[in-house]
Amino acid sequence: MREKINFHKVLGSIFILIGLIFYPTPVPGTTFLIILGLIFLFGKKKTLYLLKDHLNKKVFKSLRIKSIIKKI
Repeated sequence: MREKINFHKVLGSIFILIGLIFYPTPVPGTTFLIILGLIFLFGKKKTLYLLKDHLNKKVFKSLRIKSIIKKI
């Protein structure tokens, strides 16, 4: 049986791939593309938990990731 392709997962993967490719270049917004791709793949709650778990508390607060994810 053929599985249905989930549009959000494909789009999230593309955002992450583009963000990683352009990360070392001076193109602005690559980190935002990576975070947006994670949100498309996992959802807001899981992405927030994943970033909070892997980042230092100071870094997480200074980047204001929680407020950015809420606005998206």
